[in-house]
Amino acid sequence: MKNKLLDLVIKGARVMDGTGSVGVVRDVGIKGDRIVDIRPGIEDESSEKLDASGLTLAPGFIDVHSHDDFHVLIEPEVRHNILQGITTVIVGNCGFGAAGSEAGKAQMRAINEPSAVLPDWARYAGYLEEVDKTSPVLNVAALVGHHTARRQAMGGVENRPPTEKELNDMLASVEEGMAAGAVGMSTGLVYEPGRYATTEEVIALARVVGRHGGLYVSHMRNEGSGLLDSVRETIHIGDAGGCGVEISHHKVNGEANWGMVVQSLELIEKAIAEGKNVTADQYPYTARSTMLFALVQNGTFSSGEGGAMGKSAPSDVLLASVPGRPEYEGRDLQSFVEEFDLPGEEAANKLLSDISHDILVAAFGMGEGDVRMVMAHSSTMIGTDGLDRGSKPHPRAWGTYPRILGKYVRDEGVISLENAVYKMTHMPATKFAIADRGLVKTGCYADLVLFDPDTVLDSATYENPRVGPVGMPHVIVNGEFAVRDGKHMGSRTGRALRRGQK
Repeated sequence: MKNKLLDLVIKGARVMDGTGSVGVVRDVGIKGDRIVDIRPGIEDESSEKLDASGLTLAPGFIDVHSHDDFHVLIEPEVRHNILQGITTVIVGNCGFGAAGSEAGKAQMRAINEPSAVLPDWARYAGYLEEVDKTSPVLNVAALVGHHTARRQAMGGVENRPPTEKELNDMLASVEEGMAAGAVGMSTGLVYEPGRYATTEEVIALARVVGRHGGLYVSHMRNEGSGLLDSVRETIHIGDAGGCGVEISHHKVNGEANWGMVVQSLELIEKAIAEGKNVTADQYPYTARSTMLFALVQNGTFSSGEGGAMGKSAPSDVLLASVPGRPEYEGRDLQSFVEEFDLPGEEAANKLLSDISHDILVAAFGMGEGDVRMVMAHSSTMIGTDGLDRGSKPHPRAWGTYPRILGKYVRDEGVISLENAVYKMTHMPATKFAIADRGLVKTGCYADLVLFDPDTVLDSATYENPRVGPVGMPHVIVNGEFAVRDGKHMGSRTGRALRRGQK
């Protein structure tokens, strides 16, 4: 006898539940925003049925390292994320936090469209309420940003310790964010103003995070020759603050430093063996994306080893976003070295002074062997670190997840499909206390992605980065199709997710 209880039945997909288990062919029944039935041969006169034979069904991907804090409000369709199967983003990374203050907006300007008009909101509670009001295509969880708290408390970018009052104001900002439901606090200790903070300052703030059961997430102080000391500092801060630790975009920059991830992974393993909750995330590319100003400030083009962000040659630095001069986007810095007849650092400074301090770049500097080693490690989750700004953004904003599933899983066997799905779903949901997501399980929210493991692949390149993947036809968010047959449906069913909230 047929039931008439379900809104959607997905028929005949190979269900990979997110735990790392091998997929099995099942039907999946959805009612409202929840998964309510998983078994072979569901018979139901539902309003919709989807024949998913030959496709793999997995939990929607959780991007643990997003910079779409403002993008989800300005362009709530968030095409670059939803088309690659991302159903939840964790924003507020690298110390950039979306508190509704002028300091917050000023801090975020560097990685968002500088001319964007934003709504007004108060503090982190207001930001999460704004996400709920906007209802973007996907779900949003937030980290409190150390940069923003520091800049607000100290009245700007200051290279000094905070006064007692300023530190108390920073502590109050973190307390407000955590009480509002933030999943943790992030730092960006290579960027202004976080680079001026001592370890002790960060520990004081981390203790607030620890009391709320949140995480300490860090773009560490050095990803070049000082990588190992930075990993030690990060683990120490989490330990002293009573927090779990997430190392952002685990990598080492500069060819002279390649191979150092063997030792950084050993440090993580040692911390885990001691009972500490330490993990990392990664994007599957050998180029990073950041502000041109930050590369100059950290000595990337100077003589020697390249400073805290490692070494990159001008020919390895591509301009991704140049406010007011889109014709410069896609050119490498070396072309300006030649045009200006100046050394690399001076050419970069001329662009910054003559054009804009808000130039974003993609900069090569990592070793492919290191990328593979970090990816295969049990401590590593996946994040895009995407910045979809300008005409030539780093392709990771559009291609991270299908690139792993196609290139690194199917074509090269760096990790198994089951392990990749786990790293993209249940592992981050558990780490960031995102309740009832990251699993294909009855009672969980129906955030789902369906892809063809034989054809899925990224299409985004450095030359043509704003292109969605192939082989990933369907994405469902909170029970509704966000992508169907590869087309963005225009649905807006995303929500703000608060720590531990069901």
